[in-house]
Amino acid sequence: MTMATLTAKLSSSIATNLDNLVKVSVSLFTVMSMTRNLLVALVCATLLTTACSDVKKVFRPNIWVGDSVPASRNKTVDNVDDWYKVSSLETKVPLYKWQIAELMAQGKPFLVVFGTPQHCTMCVDQIVRVAVMEEKYGERFAFVHVDGYKDNSVWVEWGIKGEPWTYIVDAQGKVRKVFPGQTELALLEQEVLQLIEES
Repeated sequence: MTMATLTAKLSSSIATNLDNLVKVSVSLFTVMSMTRNLLVALVCATLLTTACSDVKKVFRPNIWVGDSVPASRNKTVDNVDDWYKVSSLETKVPLYKWQIAELMAQGKPFLVVFGTPQHCTMCVDQIVRVAVMEEKYGERFAFVHVDGYKDNSVWVEWGIKGEPWTYIVDAQGKVRKVFPGQTELALLEQEVLQLIEES
């Protein structure tokens, strides 16, 4: 075998091995990339699962179903035309005549909605629903709105995070139901009627 033949065979062998090495490297890189992506996906899924299991702890207010509510001294007005002094809502609604502490002292069931309508459209919708309920059942049940801008100390007292939150509270001052976000009028009415029947 001549030196030229040997060199040619060696070059061919090296080229084949290099080609195989490139193929193996590309395959290894693909597997590593897939493994990395899988690892990232697993970490994200674990974090998401952990976060979702703690949602109640993170976003849930301090006061929940079965808890006694604080005897809050939320701001009120004697004249419904002065609503703007205690609310950022642009429309007059009669939800500012009751102080939570007074309702508890009288043993009167009530609904309280926490929302800041100046920047929260969902809050406006919820407050309007509550105002409709007040028109219908206001003689037999109390309805209260606590504005985050005008009465923030009550929000802090209840541990309100996010908005709107609507609470149905019985005559003993215990939370019967909590509604996060917007709530269908029929659901609110059902809870209110149940407490009216009990009192």
